[in-house]
Amino acid sequence: MDLTFKQQHAERMQDKKAQVQAAMARAQVERGIVVLLTGHGKGKTTSAFGMLYRALGHGLRAGVVQFITGTHASGEVTFLQQQGLLGQGAMAQVDYHAMATGCSWQRSDWDADLPAANQAWQAAQRMLADPSLRLVVLDELTFMLQYGYLALPQLQQALERRPAGQSVVITGRSAPAPLLALADTVSEIADTRHAFQSGVKAQAGVDF
Repeated sequence: MDLTFKQQHAERMQDKKAQVQAAMARAQVERGIVVLLTGHGKGKTTSAFGMLYRALGHGLRAGVVQFITGTHASGEVTFLQQQGLLGQGAMAQVDYHAMATGCSWQRSDWDADLPAANQAWQAAQRMLADPSLRLVVLDELTFMLQYGYLALPQLQQALERRPAGQSVVITGRSAPAPLLALADTVSEIADTRHAFQSGVKAQAGVDF
């Protein structure tokens, strides 16, 4: 490796450092944000729980509502249960509620799921009004909008009225344009390839 390449590398890194420092200097606003994780690719819920564990690592309380989910707990939820962190209400480090009526593709009776959907949204509203919760994860919330269990203005109002320091992570496919516009940070995860399409069975510890 010649000296010219090393000099160019050093110059590029100095330029990058200056750009990052300038961006950090401009970012002085302190408030909670709305993070939207959407798209058809794998990893939206996993990413949301990664942020949840990050919050817990800083000693913060958090809330989770899982909409349109399966009836069996995922590895992420099971781990929180094993650590004694999961519960409901003010005494829990992680305030948790699951709709748990089955995966979206398994359900066909809208009326039968409506009471559970309403209960899940009521739990979300309670968490979004709780200033002690610094992070709230609304997992698979976009299906609530898509299936007509929740109107977008209801969600917008709850997000606008939440405590100033509270951040919210929303996950789910097919997020509508108004929700994309409302979020501070949007990541769209693409479905480039999935092992399931090649006949590989979903695996504990990897897929759930």
